[in-house]
Amino acid sequence: MTENSTLVSKKKPIQNGTGANHSYGATDEIVTDTTPNTTIGEDPPNGGPPGPTPEHPPQMERRSTLRIVEKIGFGLGHVYNDLCAGVWFSYTLLFMQGALGMPAAEAGALVMLGQVGDAIATPIVGFLTDKYGTKRQWHIAGTFIVFLTFPMIFSLCPWCEVAPHWWEIMYFIIVILLFQFGWPIVQITHLAMIPELSRSQKDRSDLTAVRYSVSIISNVVVYIVTWAVLRSRTTADTQIGPGDAYRFRDISLILTLVGVSMSVLFNFSLTFSGYEHRRHTALQHNVIKGEGKKNSERDPEKQSLLDGTDDGTRVEGVAGTSTANGTVRGGGGDEDVVLRRPKKNFFKSPLLYQNALLYVFSRLFMTTSLVYMPLWLDERSFQPDPVQNNASVEHLATVPLVSFLASFIASLVLKYTNKYVGNSLIYLVGSTISVGVCTWIALSTSAATFSTFELLVIASLFGAGSSITMISSLCITADMIGKHADQGGFIYSAVTFTDKLITGIVVVIIESMKCTNRSDCPDYYRSVLAYACGTAAGLGCVTLATLACTTPRNRPQQRR
Repeated sequence: MTENSTLVSKKKPIQNGTGANHSYGATDEIVTDTTPNTTIGEDPPNGGPPGPTPEHPPQMERRSTLRIVEKIGFGLGHVYNDLCAGVWFSYTLLFMQGALGMPAAEAGALVMLGQVGDAIATPIVGFLTDKYGTKRQWHIAGTFIVFLTFPMIFSLCPWCEVAPHWWEIMYFIIVILLFQFGWPIVQITHLAMIPELSRSQKDRSDLTAVRYSVSIISNVVVYIVTWAVLRSRTTADTQIGPGDAYRFRDISLILTLVGVSMSVLFNFSLTFSGYEHRRHTALQHNVIKGEGKKNSERDPEKQSLLDGTDDGTRVEGVAGTSTANGTVRGGGGDEDVVLRRPKKNFFKSPLLYQNALLYVFSRLFMTTSLVYMPLWLDERSFQPDPVQNNASVEHLATVPLVSFLASFIASLVLKYTNKYVGNSLIYLVGSTISVGVCTWIALSTSAATFSTFELLVIASLFGAGSSITMISSLCITADMIGKHADQGGFIYSAVTFTDKLITGIVVVIIESMKCTNRSDCPDYYRSVLAYACGTAAGLGCVTLATLACTTPRNRPQQRR
């Protein structure tokens, strides 16, 4: 027996063809199999149903087992997180610098603290959610923490007007760290539910696409609410100031009401979609199923999941028959034991690091554009002639809104193109779009003015590029996990850990390099969008090239 499989039996002897008995294991679990003793492609005796054919697994992989209502219901589980993330990335720096009057270095340090705290909490959350309780229970707990802390970030801290300055800093440190502990709980558990709910590759692709589409809609809601609140300003000032602090508080409260409502609907959806049954079925992917001689009825869906191979696992050293799909047959017995596949050590697989980098660079491009596009738009209002440069406070909401509408359209297109085009090629297309729009901004002169139409086109390209790269990177990661659903929390926590850590470091570096006097670098944030985002997109292309060069033996076998 190889180290890829461990025996689960109750010291049940296995009799081989020569009559020799072999006893293995000492656990209390015993699993019997009463399916016909047939091999792939052969007809069973007594006119029973034929065994699985080589064409059967691909058919199952291309078939969805979830209804559209169940897929949409699943997407609602991350709405509150997406609403919070939309405000956090797009308006936190603007709120702290403009409304609260914080220095850029302090505001950047607080954002970095949140990202670092999120990164540290992510692997801890991944470990805890895999080891204790269910993903659903952890999701509810994380939602409650976010509900308590998110509105406090965008509210004026109590007693800040009379207390020393350090009190305001400590207030935001505590609230941000608590928020960044609850947020990854919701994120990791929701991502880890994809392998649990899905029974085929089509399910995984659809759930990932729906999840991202709902994320786009959530961010659209963020910008619509922001536009409606900022539009109520009676002043003609084109800049955000201390008088706008309460408006950010109102935005956070409105979005909290929407997000909590969607989380309640999500939990109802899990109940009606049979989440617990699907979760237990997904965990059976780690079981290599043996075959016996007794006739019984087969469940084609479960059979296709249990009969598939993973990483070429074979069972050797057992006196019975060893099949290509890792099962062990007793030569003459009516019962067979079940061999359980141990957890895969993904740290030894280069795919983990390559997929992590793909996700990191796609998230870095998306996050950097989210954070600095509003700051770039606000920066334009400080130029000598803001009217000529078409600067407007409403652009802080409308331009990012168009970006996310473009992201949403791109995600809908990908839902139908992923049947015909590989995820790697899709990622390359998204990276090309991303590099192109960054090049456009970089080649424009510092005194260049952008019309409203040009601003909307730039926003659309940013949105489409980030959407395409994000969806394709998540699909590649879900395919890597495959049937190791019980390790989903660990995989996604490891992948997102690097993303959040690097994002926080990048933000604090950018803010620390900013000129103290705005007039000394009037186009600073334009350069950030051009070069920081462009570098992230370019590094994504380089990582994709290394992924294409990965040797076949390091790739998990996929059903075709």
